[in-house]
Amino acid sequence: MSSSELRKQAREALRGKWGKAVLLTLSYLGITIGINFVLMIIPLVGLIASFVISPVITHGFFVSMMKLRRGETVKNTGFLTDGFANFKRVWCVLGYTIKKMLLPIILIVVFAFLTIGSSVGNAILRYSDPTASVAGLAGMSAILMIGYIASIIYMGIKSLLYTLTSYILYDNPNMTNKEIVEESEKLMKGNRLKAVWLIITFIGWILLSAFTMYIGLLWVAPYVNVAMVCFYEVLANKKTEVIELEKDPIQEKY
Repeated sequence: MSSSELRKQAREALRGKWGKAVLLTLSYLGITIGINFVLMIIPLVGLIASFVISPVITHGFFVSMMKLRRGETVKNTGFLTDGFANFKRVWCVLGYTIKKMLLPIILIVVFAFLTIGSSVGNAILRYSDPTASVAGLAGMSAILMIGYIASIIYMGIKSLLYTLTSYILYDNPNMTNKEIVEESEKLMKGNRLKAVWLIITFIGWILLSAFTMYIGLLWVAPYVNVAMVCFYEVLANKKTEVIELEKDPIQEKY
């Protein structure tokens, strides 16, 4: 199924529901921003609370988009109920995901630490002896910075394997948390580039929303999310057709 067909499915699913979709998105953004604003006023504790709550509310929003796509009843603030009702499971799934992401996380931390250390050493050497050559340290800093950037890219590529966990969690309440993460990994292998391309095809709409002071994103956001639900359903149903995305000659090698 092509990206254009997935977008068509999303539009059909949203036909007659755009008002509900916009209200859901507006409620999600308003409540999320409001909660984070209040929590950020509280030093440290608020930051931790925001970190804990945000993934739960986001999961609830994804579930709302699935319900909207399938014609199920969904309330404007239903994402709060769906999110907090699965608070423990969301964090257990996230925990397994982080476990799978340990290598890129460690690489980022190590390269960041070494890059900062190299920069500090460079500065100290310049200060203590202005005539000293720092070409070696500068070269080392450049290499470490490249390693840091490469680690971030690696993390981004690997994280794509786990973009379906919220959908799988909702559809498979009897699955264990580990199975949910592994199922997302299984479904996304060989399909990460296709998912990225699907998102890229919405860039035009996102850019056009700038002319509406980004108010248009209230329509674009549910459009993108419902298209991703359609993408997930094609993979989860194990349909025989291959997802071929137009203008995508690059084959995924990860």
